[in-house]
Amino acid sequence: MPIVLPRLKFLTLFTLMVGGAIGCASVPANSQHDSFADYAESVFRHQSTVLSRLMMLSEAEQLPDNEAFENAEQTMHDACQLLNEYAERESDGEHMGLRFKAKVQASIEGCDASIQKMEALMSGLDQEQAPPHAHP
Repeated sequence: MPIVLPRLKFLTLFTLMVGGAIGCASVPANSQHDSFADYAESVFRHQSTVLSRLMMLSEAEQLPDNEAFENAEQTMHDACQLLNEYAERESDGEHMGLRFKAKVQASIEGCDASIQKMEALMSGLDQEQAPPHAHP
């Protein structure tokens, strides 16, 4: 059974907290974002979108029951754990030390990559379920 974890409730709070808390870090070279805060927010939003889609597919019983898919989902969960923990702590008003914030910053690119891999697997799923096009 997939581990779809809803994190949507943190999206608004995360948007507010990213700007001040980790806005000074650098943006990855391959990013189109102007600041690290924008990049982190974008990764969090992207993850939320992918998780929402996973939940919808799960509810519709359209998720494949295979190890590759489950491994990709677990990898995404693990890679994004610090980013999600940061958002959760921020929403609870907890103080976080600079060391923890640095760990979060260091984990975001891996989180982003795992989200993209999960999305690619889901894209392949969409292609498998698409009806064949009729030929004239």
